[in-house]
Amino acid sequence: MAAYIVLSPNGRAHDPDCRFVRDGFSWLAALFPVIHAIVHGLIIDALVLVAVRAFGLAFLAAGETRAVGFVLLVASSLIYGFEARRRLADNLSRRGWKTERVITAQSLADAEAIHYGEDDAVSPDDPMFKLGSETSRSPTQRPAAQFGMIDFQKGR
Repeated sequence: MAAYIVLSPNGRAHDPDCRFVRDGFSWLAALFPVIHAIVHGLIIDALVLVAVRAFGLAFLAAGETRAVGFVLLVASSLIYGFEARRRLADNLSRRGWKTERVITAQSLADAEAIHYGEDDAVSPDDPMFKLGSETSRSPTQRPAAQFGMIDFQKGR
């Protein structure tokens, strides 16, 4: 199962222009990190990657520091491979896209079906159904302001 971050350009939940960004490792981003960052509009990430990879290549070219260069190149690829999709979602959020929800699904088609309402039917046996609108929730009582340690008789 994969997690998909659903982003909409104008804040409407069922907008047909929603983007589904799969959370997780990206082999394409790990193999070609600078190109991936430029294609997705992550210019600052691309500049940082160019600098780190340039240092890695410089260390790799020197005789005594080959191991450091190799570690810099491999580490920058792996770290960017793990973080590329999250950085893409963050970049879209900074440009005004709204994060609607996070969906766990087997595939992109399943995530789209869940988001666009094909799987919105909730059975009455579902425990979350009982927490619907007919159940009123009172706000949690907070303890009085204290200085120092937590008052363990009243809880947090």
